[in-house]
Amino acid sequence: MLDWLAIWGVTQAAGLIFKPILEDLAKDAAKDWAKDLLKGIPGKLFQKLKKEDIEIAAGKALKEFLQLMQQQLKVRCKLAETEIKEYTTDIKKFISDKSVTEILGKAFDINCESLDAKTLEDSWNRLQLKPLPSKFNWQSITEQYLTQVQELLLDSKDLHHILELQKLSDIEINTKEIAGVIVDFNLVKYQEGIRERYGNLKLDSLDTSGYAYNELKLWRIFTAQNVREAHQVLPQVHELPKEHLRRLRESDQVEAVELEELERHKRVYFEQPIRSVLDVVNKKHDYKYIVILGDPGSGKSTLLQFLALNWAESPLDNIISLPIPLLIELRTYMRRREDKECNNFLEFFHQCSGAIHHLNQLELDKQLKAGNALVMFDGLDEVFDPGKREDVITDIHRFTNRHLQKLSKLCCD
Repeated sequence: MLDWLAIWGVTQAAGLIFKPILEDLAKDAAKDWAKDLLKGIPGKLFQKLKKEDIEIAAGKALKEFLQLMQQQLKVRCKLAETEIKEYTTDIKKFISDKSVTEILGKAFDINCESLDAKTLEDSWNRLQLKPLPSKFNWQSITEQYLTQVQELLLDSKDLHHILELQKLSDIEINTKEIAGVIVDFNLVKYQEGIRERYGNLKLDSLDTSGYAYNELKLWRIFTAQNVREAHQVLPQVHELPKEHLRRLRESDQVEAVELEELERHKRVYFEQPIRSVLDVVNKKHDYKYIVILGDPGSGKSTLLQFLALNWAESPLDNIISLPIPLLIELRTYMRRREDKECNNFLEFFHQCSGAIHHLNQLELDKQLKAGNALVMFDGLDEVFDPGKREDVITDIHRFTNRHLQKLSKLCCD
């Protein structure tokens, strides 16, 4: 007989007050509670899962949910352990409700962006369970639970194939959707497009009608910036003007930072050695993901354009062995997304009018999975609307989750 508590990670979860709930479920592992929870996975994929897969996934997810419930009651609501234990029976009844398991199960769908916190709250009240403290926050629980379940799919050897099944299904759906739409994968044309888009140095504030200005090619005059590596400091917050920082704090957009603590973080940051940004970017094995921060006009976009041009200026027989640069200007991408031209970054390159050159998304998907791409997201700070910025960040997360194992590099600014 399998030790379900060990498999679910319950025995390692010290201090889990709601452990008795999982102990009871472990005894009933043969029943349908696990199947009910995983019905959030699309039907055809659900049918491919083994009974043991379902029970492992359901148990691990419920353990995460119970830990979040306990954390809310203890930390946010300030309840004592004896008070928290009084909710054990009610929580067991709650997670047995079909409307609740349906919502919790949706977290296993890799395309799920949010869970219905309001329905969970309504279900608790409908079941006439012990009233929760006023500070109890269902929205916070659903957001953390969704994140943790999706991380389980990424990190757990037992559950990773559930993620892979969904990826394969998505590719199959995308293939059917674009059937009959023939787009080639012409890298020579893509090189030409990059040179045309980014080859000339942008001098928008100057009169560039003169012959000399027309000769200013970014490829020829680019000088690499110097950078410091930041682990504890967030320059985009800590380097803001004091007046602007004050306004952000008043609107709860950034937490207050003690001046002494801020100065300590700054000292640590400025003690880091100065390096050429190209030295950092070219260390592919040391830096899988890179976030490049700097003041407006410091050349962040120019750097990304130079990296694309570096590839575009290479001879054809060399580019086969070099990562293909995929430079995505997020402001343009969001406009195309809002106009319903695309739903994701692969579709953007495949069919959108804002793309430098159309690249077949099936072939591009293969290149990404082979690790043969340098993906660069430019201008997140230029997506000013908070809702739209949240959407594009979600798209970036989903993209990296899909290509996480093989992605060469990710640059943001």
